Amino acid sequence: MSASPTTESTVAVEWVEKDLFLGSDEAGHTIVFDSGLTGRPPKGFGPMKALLASLGACSGMDVAAILGKRKQKLSSLRVVVKGKRKQFGNPKPYTEIHVAYVLSGDKLEPRFVKEAVTDSITKYCSVAATINEKAKITFSYQIAKP
Repeated sequence: MSASPTTESTVAVEWVEKDLFLGSDEAGHTIVFDSGLTGRPPKGFGPMKALLASLGACSGMDVAAILGKRKQKLSSLRVVVKGKRKQFGNPKPYTEIHVAYVLSGDKLEPRFVKEAVTDSITKYCSVAATINEKAKITFSYQIAKP
């Protein structure tokens, strides 16, 4: 039995000052990280909120792609991700995460929307698969009028 092929990703994070860091990838894309613990307004995402945003983006991309394959005309998609974790102690991983989707589009079929959000979280989203062992991920969806 042969091993599955793998891919490798590399990113770099550079310290700017205090708790401000710039993350970058090999293509030159950047993201600003800032914990906001220095008493000034944060200038970017805290790492834990960035994790939630990554989950929302990963799953949102899946949902849009799945609905597109099902010939569903998506006009808007908003993914709100809420995470719960301990207030005190270290480390403070998320223990519960809820992903809420609000979609609209011309004649979106509820069965396809349900399939898309379920399959994203349970089968396709790599971010969800990565954190699923640590945090219980739940999800819901709402089809809004366009």
